[in-house]
Amino acid sequence: MHFLSRRFGWHEASFEDYIQAYDRFGGSTLANPRILHFFHTRHRLNETFFIQRSRSGELTGGVCIWDGKYIAGDQKPVKAHQLTRYPLNFDELVLPVSPQTRALLPFRTKFLSGLNHASFMNCSHRLNAGREISIVRPVSQKTRQSRNRELKRFLNSGGEVRCVTDYSHDELIRIYARLYFLRRGKNITAEPIADLLNDIPDLMFGKILTFNDEPCAMQWLTKSEDHQRVYLDYINAGMDLALSSLSVGTLAAWVNIQAAQDYCQITGKQMRFSFGRPTADYKARWCDREPLYRLIA
Repeated sequence: MHFLSRRFGWHEASFEDYIQAYDRFGGSTLANPRILHFFHTRHRLNETFFIQRSRSGELTGGVCIWDGKYIAGDQKPVKAHQLTRYPLNFDELVLPVSPQTRALLPFRTKFLSGLNHASFMNCSHRLNAGREISIVRPVSQKTRQSRNRELKRFLNSGGEVRCVTDYSHDELIRIYARLYFLRRGKNITAEPIADLLNDIPDLMFGKILTFNDEPCAMQWLTKSEDHQRVYLDYINAGMDLALSSLSVGTLAAWVNIQAAQDYCQITGKQMRFSFGRPTADYKARWCDREPLYRLIA
């Protein structure tokens, strides 16, 4: 595989070289050097970094490889190394590669973002079992008015919208654990979540709904950003089903979409807000489906 990488212009490099590529071209949460460093200091992923340069020597991209052949974050090594214990979205990979490059990438993934597909000649959606990702679309005026009416009714009934930054990490985990159990009847494992937040304290984003001062609904959202985009990933949700008449699940999504749009407007960056794979009908309320690509290697 390394012989092929050299043949196609990809040369083994250092983590510092990869960081240069990321700083120049950006990438999603799983390509972020902070996330990679978190994983590499805790798990034996046999990580290797590669960069590519043009004939003139200009840097055109970088990639991190796990276990010798998989793009970092691909679900094959993620499952093999039990990385799903961490509340991150492993459904889409945006790599730090120039959008102007046209290259062959001799490594494997079935979760390459549509943002990258034009850069690689050996990727295909048609040969990828129809895999797709749910990306939040612009909200229509009609939807905005409807959701704001629901939100006003919730607030007038005793509800409040709080920011995740109002709470400590331990408090956020306890709130999420309680609401997750109320929604699903299952317990979460708190230790890996605490480890992740302690290492990357600004990872969390979003709002929490409270009712009579008690947290009643939240989405677990992560945020990562590069120089051009803000990547937001909806991992899971918890809510008190006893308050379903107040549409707290819908409102949790709505206030977070509003917060994300406001944040991106303030920072002047593009928003890429993922709800993950289109596994539930409610995601169609907020999202458009976009294709994922398989690297053929």
